[in-house]
Amino acid sequence: MPSWPRAVLFDFDGVIVNSEPLHFLAFYDALADEKIELTEEQYYRDLIGFDDRGAFRAVFELHGRTLDPPTFLRVMAAKKRKMMNQIRSRRHSALPGVEELVRGLWRDHALAICSGALRDEIEVMLEAVSLRDCFPVIVAAEDVTVGKPDPQGYLLAMKLLAGKLHQKLTPSDCLVVEDAPAVVRSVRAAGFPVLAVTTTYSAEKLGDANYIVRSLHPEIVMKAVKRLKVAT
Repeated sequence: MPSWPRAVLFDFDGVIVNSEPLHFLAFYDALADEKIELTEEQYYRDLIGFDDRGAFRAVFELHGRTLDPPTFLRVMAAKKRKMMNQIRSRRHSALPGVEELVRGLWRDHALAICSGALRDEIEVMLEAVSLRDCFPVIVAAEDVTVGKPDPQGYLLAMKLLAGKLHQKLTPSDCLVVEDAPAVVRSVRAAGFPVLAVTTTYSAEKLGDANYIVRSLHPEIVMKAVKRLKVAT
């Protein structure tokens, strides 16, 4: 990889691991307990890019239901429990090209994960695909006051990496790797170059990204980075 980017900030679900189907099932079960039906189409159309807090708020609003504090705590706990059950009972693998790409990057580039998922979920799945050691910084849902699609998490990941490097980092020094259109738009507005991957959405819906790839195979990403290079 060339000297730019100095840091690569990865989304997790749908970018590192194909975990969106597990999140859907966990949301489906948690909402079924509240007598709310969530279809797979609704999940992928309306909820990708939100953290759990934002997703539940959106669903309850769409159904004209009040999400009071006791209900909010109950559905959050239920979703976390059901998600961990999904993770522990299924075999996980990194998405195509991811393991080779991350292993090729981590010695010479600062890497971080910024995800709307909970830390426990991220840690368990990263261990399962043997990539935990590659990410010195993980920003999870509980680390921010405003979740995705807001860029707060990516700005925090950049700040934490800069602290570890003892160097200043700006958004233009970093490359964000995302799969959610709403997040792509928000982080672009914050000044981050974005490489979007079509694991969840079509290229047409990811048109706000600087560059779009079909997978994270290293040779495909290298071609994209050469075109995206903004610093040497």
